[in-house]
Amino acid sequence: MSTGGSQCFTIFTEALLRNCSDQVAPVLSEVGLDESILHDPASEVPLAKYVALLEALSLRTDSNIGLRMGLDLDSTSFGVYGHAARSATDMEMALRCMSRFIVAHIQATRLDLSINDHVVIIDYQITDPTIFQRRQDSELALSAILNCLREISGVEFWPHRVDFEHAAPEDQQLHREIFQCPLHFNQLSNRLHFSRDILSLPLRTSDIRLYRALEPLLEQQSKVRSQTMDFLGRVSRAIAGCLCLGVVSLEQIARSQGMSGRTLQRRLGELGIEFSNLVEDVRRTLALDYIKNKEYSLTEVALLVGYSESSSLSRAFRRWTQLTPQQYRQQLQTGS
Repeated sequence: MSTGGSQCFTIFTEALLRNCSDQVAPVLSEVGLDESILHDPASEVPLAKYVALLEALSLRTDSNIGLRMGLDLDSTSFGVYGHAARSATDMEMALRCMSRFIVAHIQATRLDLSINDHVVIIDYQITDPTIFQRRQDSELALSAILNCLREISGVEFWPHRVDFEHAAPEDQQLHREIFQCPLHFNQLSNRLHFSRDILSLPLRTSDIRLYRALEPLLEQQSKVRSQTMDFLGRVSRAIAGCLCLGVVSLEQIARSQGMSGRTLQRRLGELGIEFSNLVEDVRRTLALDYIKNKEYSLTEVALLVGYSESSSLSRAFRRWTQLTPQQYRQQLQTGS
């Protein structure tokens, strides 16, 4: 079971928000972000706040804002990560680079590459289960991937199928214009399906010397950011194991990790995390997972995440999602 850390997993915004800064600026404060992220390409933004920003933009401006933003991006919009991919020799090398080093750009996210005799599938998904309203990020990612692959190859090719994990929007006209293939919603993840033939396409942006210079930087950054995720994963799992006891203390979790409370507090502090916030993150993640399983009653879910009664769970759940547990279950069943 995945747990915890949504406020400490980050994305380097690079130039992702540059082309729509006028639209973005008025919404930043709504999600707790500062306008400085629009001017500093090295800004490291909490992933949960970045995704919330896209969702807020969709409500304020355009329900298809993610798709449109993706179309405005090119490979250089993704900093070192993008420059490495565009410097590869061919499409297969670029895609393997993108998959291998995704954590250097964005944590708690996967970009998997699946290849068989006829088809190549690019599979994208945020893996932090506490970020569950994420349509705009998914659509931005798929439209940006398609746009960037065409840019670096100089070839206008099309997917033969596109999958989205979210429910089908009422208006799909822009989706059809961008992808020009069958669209499938309410899928397990977000996928672009292409003919295997694209793998052999040479890149017009290829610069193998630059790629070899950037690869060690991405290796190191991926290692550091993966270690952060591993540490948080271990601590989060320890918290999850103690929640049903009702009380989770810093000292208790520190002992389980073979360190003092002061050391745990220091390591969390280095990541900008407060222990109480991490406990809340884990509790929320577990509650969302348990609520999805209809075999658990709300009373059982409450006890499993450390509440003595279901009314406490309901209050917390409304704070987290603006929905009651019952409403959330209903949404999952209807796909709305």
